[in-house]
Amino acid sequence: MAQSVDLSFATRPGNIDAVGDLIQELSTLRRDLNHGDENIRQTMLVKARTLIHSLQTPREIMVQHTWADKPGLNAVLITGVDIGLWKLMVKNGTDKAQKAEDLARSLGLETILLGRLLRHAAAMGHLQEVGQDEYKLSSFTRSLSLDVIGDGYLALLGGIGRSPIEFYKFLRQTQWKNPTDASYTAMHVSYDTNLPNCFEYLRSIGLGPQTNNHMGGYRQGRLPWMHPSLYPVEETLFPGTDGSPDAPLLVDVAGGLGHDIHEFKKFYPNHPGVSSTFTVRATTTDKLLKKLVLQDLLVVINDVKDIDPSIELMPHDFLTEQPIKGARAYFMHSILHDWPDDVCHKILSRLAEAMKPGYSKLLIFECVIPRTGAYWEATAGDILMMTQLSALERTEDNWYQLIEGSGLNLKIVKFWKCGVASVKNLIECELV
Repeated sequence: MAQSVDLSFATRPGNIDAVGDLIQELSTLRRDLNHGDENIRQTMLVKARTLIHSLQTPREIMVQHTWADKPGLNAVLITGVDIGLWKLMVKNGTDKAQKAEDLARSLGLETILLGRLLRHAAAMGHLQEVGQDEYKLSSFTRSLSLDVIGDGYLALLGGIGRSPIEFYKFLRQTQWKNPTDASYTAMHVSYDTNLPNCFEYLRSIGLGPQTNNHMGGYRQGRLPWMHPSLYPVEETLFPGTDGSPDAPLLVDVAGGLGHDIHEFKKFYPNHPGVSSTFTVRATTTDKLLKKLVLQDLLVVINDVKDIDPSIELMPHDFLTEQPIKGARAYFMHSILHDWPDDVCHKILSRLAEAMKPGYSKLLIFECVIPRTGAYWEATAGDILMMTQLSALERTEDNWYQLIEGSGLNLKIVKFWKCGVASVKNLIECELV
């Protein structure tokens, strides 16, 4: 007999019986929170989210999703970034109570409009309401004044935010098949574009810099791959490295604005061969003499600023022949998750061609989804990749299949895990 759900079920708390135990578990974890254990903080967040879901009714969750968060709060946050609201409030004073009327006058908005936006931000807990139409910033809205935090709202939500929402329409067209074609994605359908991918589309509508800023913001608060507690660079990468002037040490492939390779230089300023590193740029035929190389498309390289001068900037498309041969390490950070397996195979083949057997390493810093108990950032990233790029976040099994099943003589040496609070692993690979 088919089951059905009574309407009254939608107005009852999700699991009121679990509330007491969850509060007790949070209280127990709280005792160790001040010790700075990130894993404890993340565990508490999971418990707190479960507590909220236990207290909420299904009807409340529905209204939060369809009214409060996606349409309502996103409208406030995106508009606030676009008009410079959060930057203005920070400029006025991060701990200062600020009136909607004064802010509206400075921004050239109608007071009634800004007041409505601020009221919802406060109702959702992202501003402190200190009086009628008077507010203070929270830590979150204060951080929206930073480009690496605020710009993601313009790029991912304002620029390509329709793709996930309209994904069901795309699936109807494709007969409910798992997306694997990078040239035909939900983004292409939602925005009626023939551009190759969402990155090109975002650049075409003037949101390229904002997209790069968001990528930098996503990396904040995480251990960099070269941190000694994650990957022992000095014990694993440096020994046996060719220190001669024309032997490259590290190539950051599709490295964006250079956040990773710049940080590598700060961690290891005296890396092998550093004394022989210098620049020769007299002609286009000069031999590369720098040990650290940042590669990306020319349009990205042109936006690189404030990077260590010892790092070579090189325009390069990773689908073409890799010009740097025999480097000690080729590194990619969150690149392969942007592409389905067939494109990843082409990217890996170009790197395998350039690698020196028994010497070169391929270091891939990516999400690795566990078989059970996946973290929400990993699953959210998987949905984002699927709806924007017909790509995916990969499980450990997926990674073995992609790398060792590629026929490129690549093998995975080790998954260097960041801990339960992170979704990223450093995947160390070599040629067999």
